[in-house]
Amino acid sequence: MLQPQPKGSRKNKFPELKTLAIIVNYRSRDLTLNAVDSVLKSESIGPVDIVVVDNSEDKDEATILRSNLPPGVKLLVSPENLGFGRACNMAFEQFQGELILLINPDAKLLPGCLFRLQKTLCFAEKTAAVSPQVFWDEGLQFYLPPSYPPALLQLQSYLVSWGPRHHINRIMSALWRTHAVKIWRAQRPVRVSNLSGGLVLLRKEVIRRVGGLFDPRFFLYLEDTDLFFRLRKAGYTLIIEPRARAVHHYDQCAKDEWERKRAMMAESYGIFLEKHSSVWKSGIKRAVERIRLQMQVDDDHMPGPRFFSPFVLAVPPHCRDRWLFEWSPNQTFIPSAGRLGKGPRMDFNEKYWDMLAPGQYFGRLGNPMLMGRYSDVVSWLVEK
Repeated sequence: MLQPQPKGSRKNKFPELKTLAIIVNYRSRDLTLNAVDSVLKSESIGPVDIVVVDNSEDKDEATILRSNLPPGVKLLVSPENLGFGRACNMAFEQFQGELILLINPDAKLLPGCLFRLQKTLCFAEKTAAVSPQVFWDEGLQFYLPPSYPPALLQLQSYLVSWGPRHHINRIMSALWRTHAVKIWRAQRPVRVSNLSGGLVLLRKEVIRRVGGLFDPRFFLYLEDTDLFFRLRKAGYTLIIEPRARAVHHYDQCAKDEWERKRAMMAESYGIFLEKHSSVWKSGIKRAVERIRLQMQVDDDHMPGPRFFSPFVLAVPPHCRDRWLFEWSPNQTFIPSAGRLGKGPRMDFNEKYWDMLAPGQYFGRLGNPMLMGRYSDVVSWLVEK
């Protein structure tokens, strides 16, 4: 609908489907316009309708969006901030589309991404949702992490209190690292247990079968984990399609409200645990407690060097033909963004530094082929 169908295009081999793209804006109009532009330029199987839901509670923001959005893009202006999930629900219910593309304002599709996602979803009958390989930066150097498996999310409440140096947390971190590298290096679709609602293509009919899009109790964060938990419980699969690529500039919306967002994440975490862990939470706790009593705390200090500005790390000789640098706001590195590289230097330059919200971050450098082994652990502080 929003872009012409090229003559002789390969998309004519597939049935025409309408895709509804939903973007929720919160005081991030420039990012939103870029996200819209990336969808408009995307090759697609069938027409694409784009709906922007403005949650900004700001008349000027809505006016600028209304003036700058391309013809054919719908704008819904909410009188109050509904939160991400409820705003998506509003567009989901008001507009039609066999496929639903959720895309955050600070994300954008790269060429061929949407067509590849649609093609993968069309050929996989039991697949309810598919996401692309997502990069953090425009240069496609850093991969964003896979989404938390729900079981790990539920375990975190018991593991976090032991500290990152505890053996069990080091084991979990090593397993997570292996899982992430597998996905980052994948050449074909990979089944996963969770996806991110920040950039995903879904089947609308399947969403309705599992009770609708997002639970309105989640204002922000984990509404997507709840949805994907319901989909998997109903027998559907979730896929990451590495041949489709996109960029998501993590945490760029409302960067000045980082304290409030972290509080909302904690609130959503409580809602998720209350909703999904009530039956077997006590069993998990007993099992983890038994493990904890058999393990000793590792008192090795961490982290090592601390930085207050962009930095360069020297790569040890044994890693120079292949290295992995990970960064995370958590000392366990669950989750973490990752950069695969080679050579004697790993440069975390000003461009990367400026993309981070204020807070404490941790990094580690090592060989991606050796599970859990790394050469350097560093930390840095990004101030307001």
